[in-house]
Amino acid sequence: MMAKQPQGTDDPFWRIAEQLWQRGEPGFVDAVRLVTDADRLGTFAVTWYTDRRPSARQLLFDYLARPLNAYRHEALVKRLFKIAEQAADHEVMARFLVLFDRSVRRARRTRRHTRGASFSAQNAALEMMRRWTAEGLRVEVSDWSYLGKRSYYVKGQSEEEVIGVPRHTTMERPHAQALHQPSPVLSEGHRQLLDKRRLFSLPTRRYLRRRSWRYFRKLGKEHPKEYVAAVAIALKLYQDADVADGLALLDNWGLVHVLFHHSPILSAKRRDWALQENCALSELQPAPIFEERWKASPRTLLDLLRDARCRPVRQWALIMIRRDHLSALHELPHEELLALLASDDPAIVELAAELLRDLAALGIERLLALLETANPQSLPILCDLFSARLAPEHVPLDRVVRVATRRPLPVARLGLGWLRARHFASGAEFQTLLPLVEAEAEPLRAEIVHWLRGVLSTAADFRPEWALEFLDGRYEDVRAEGWLWFQEDPRLRDHVELWQKLLESPHDDVRLRLVAELERRTAGRSTWADRALDEELVRYLWAAVLLNVQRGNRAKPLAVGQLVRRVERHPAEAPVLLPILAVALRSLRGPEWRTGLAGVVRLVDHNADLAPLVQKTFPELRWN
Repeated sequence: MMAKQPQGTDDPFWRIAEQLWQRGEPGFVDAVRLVTDADRLGTFAVTWYTDRRPSARQLLFDYLARPLNAYRHEALVKRLFKIAEQAADHEVMARFLVLFDRSVRRARRTRRHTRGASFSAQNAALEMMRRWTAEGLRVEVSDWSYLGKRSYYVKGQSEEEVIGVPRHTTMERPHAQALHQPSPVLSEGHRQLLDKRRLFSLPTRRYLRRRSWRYFRKLGKEHPKEYVAAVAIALKLYQDADVADGLALLDNWGLVHVLFHHSPILSAKRRDWALQENCALSELQPAPIFEERWKASPRTLLDLLRDARCRPVRQWALIMIRRDHLSALHELPHEELLALLASDDPAIVELAAELLRDLAALGIERLLALLETANPQSLPILCDLFSARLAPEHVPLDRVVRVATRRPLPVARLGLGWLRARHFASGAEFQTLLPLVEAEAEPLRAEIVHWLRGVLSTAADFRPEWALEFLDGRYEDVRAEGWLWFQEDPRLRDHVELWQKLLESPHDDVRLRLVAELERRTAGRSTWADRALDEELVRYLWAAVLLNVQRGNRAKPLAVGQLVRRVERHPAEAPVLLPILAVALRSLRGPEWRTGLAGVVRLVDHNADLAPLVQKTFPELRWN
């Protein structure tokens, strides 16, 4: 067993911690937790607490926020606790209340009970089996013979759920040399083991938990005016991890006293809080100790509502406010209501929504900024509030468009509702609406762009290029809406410049539709495309469709036919078009391939001068 380290021994971890302490650096907390000299740490407690530097105070707060698992720090923790208690230091004692509440955690486990009985008669064994089965046991019956005698053994097992603190949660005084070393040289397994354990034995931790609460209970009795402000410091320090489930909530001895001391469904046992028989935590309602002091402190409750990091604390404060102080909240300044609207807790956002009347007074930009940062649970509440109490004409059009293009569905629906409520007249307003084609809310995007198409179609100064915003959009459903518009609106359907731009489209679905539309327009009458469209762009369209081996199997035969007819009408373009046609035919199969091949043969039949070029381009063909 390693001998105790003498006071004068040079401890490198202490030396590092001392240097960081003198400079007031945050790394001191990590360094001092590595020190394992209990005597030195105990002596240092007075020095630390009496240091008046703000940095020393903050380092003390940081140390008490860490888990109670720094090896051999019992003396430091106990002396700091006693000094703070004697000094009536509410801030430090609040941190000890939280620290000791966190130090005890029970767990549920299954305990098995086994019964057994031997019988010489089968009937007796079967009777016992039926009896135990009726009691809820799992029963097994076995039999054997010995010296001609037959025996029967009945075994029954039952399970029950029990609650208790798991074993080996106390940090032991190790006897092995390795465990006496500071944390950096511990193996990973030892480090994980120590991280799960806590200083002090389980009875001591329970005692410290009760004693830290006793400090605040005494404060409430002897100095009631100080109680609420002092205990509120602790309430703001609890976190959601401290109340991971109902059992963890009840393990916070001091917290439950503060919030639910007089609750009829709870009972304070000698060691822990417990639910009364046939009661559930869902029935738990605020029943604080010193309730009259809370009724006189609406401002503290409001601060908890805004600053508490533990949801049960916020819910408790919310119920207390609704019950005792709701009328006073209507007088809150707009800044505080805006802070409540920005909360991550939907219940708090809902409360702020009830209190707000004149939203415009909060500033449009600040309100819209809330939609950018609100969590998914609060968004529907905010959007319903804005829809009901914020007039659409008070929101600039470009901001409305930005809201409508947001990905969260409630936000996009809010923006679309605002758009539907407005009237548009000027060209500048229509231009401002065009970014709606980039709407990110997929379930609502088709509805948004359909509405946009209807508004743009009725504009007095209609511009065909607006349809390009649809047909060049990055979303397929937007391009589909744009194509319907293109087909159904005569102002677009025969607009040559629009056709010219569409021929350069980078999107497969648009190109395939264009090929089909060209086929519909040019089949049997070969004049429109030749007269109206740029032949270079038409060739680009054909090449883009035919050379794409993965898409457009239905459109490729149409493009092949269009190429053949083009060569028939303009033999001079054969050197440019026949190589495209050759590649296209090699990507077709079955009837489409035979139809394309027949078109090539027809070219030679109609124009014998093309035969040498066709033979060169299609060397696999055999000519008779």
